[in-house]
Amino acid sequence: MTKRIDELVGLICGGEGHPLAPILRGWCESSRPWLAFAEAHAAKIRKKVRHASSGEDLGDLIAELAVAALLVRDRRFSVAYEPHRATGERGPDFGVTFRAHIPFFVEVARLRLPGGTGDDLAALRLARVVGDKIEQLPPGAANLLAVALPPGAAGDDLMPAALRRLDGPPGQEEGSPFPGVRAYARGRHRLSAVALCSLTPGGQLVDVRLWLHPQARHPLHPEVARYLARVPGSG
Repeated sequence: MTKRIDELVGLICGGEGHPLAPILRGWCESSRPWLAFAEAHAAKIRKKVRHASSGEDLGDLIAELAVAALLVRDRRFSVAYEPHRATGERGPDFGVTFRAHIPFFVEVARLRLPGGTGDDLAALRLARVVGDKIEQLPPGAANLLAVALPPGAAGDDLMPAALRRLDGPPGQEEGSPFPGVRAYARGRHRLSAVALCSLTPGGQLVDVRLWLHPQARHPLHPEVARYLARVPGSG
């Protein structure tokens, strides 16, 4: 299997010197389902690696792939990468089927926070992410927004604080720092859950804090929620 992994890492990263290479290798060595997923989508991942022109862009891609790695390692999940890309529509990162008959979608974001960021700025940026992503969530199934944060940034009050910024009257959107207020007001029932998590340097998601939307049109399946809650360090 070592040769198989070597060839895949070389194809996607162009060499062992790329920052993604050790992370990709670690995922492949620890999970045969991830190895199969990465092989199936090697051309797409390789293209994204080439287009990651900065460290921040690469961090966004690593967060996206880390969520896929978390899901595919459990064989109850079947994961499709960018299922709506062929239609040209702006859609979620992953279409997931749980236990072969329970569909849901996953959109991934990474919160870019400078060191020493206060709670107010973190909540503001999370509100912006939720407002920006809400219209990418399909209306006919459960939708999970997974947000990777710097270690220690995901306090229990972070999601409620972000929602308070989005729950204002849509008319306040003009000239306000919350351009997603109107989009969130229109699409809030599409959002089933938000998973706030940290990303280790090795590309592992830890410390998942799951917020379940009580007014979601399609709630996240309880077994999926329990799976996320079992991620190491999750509260």
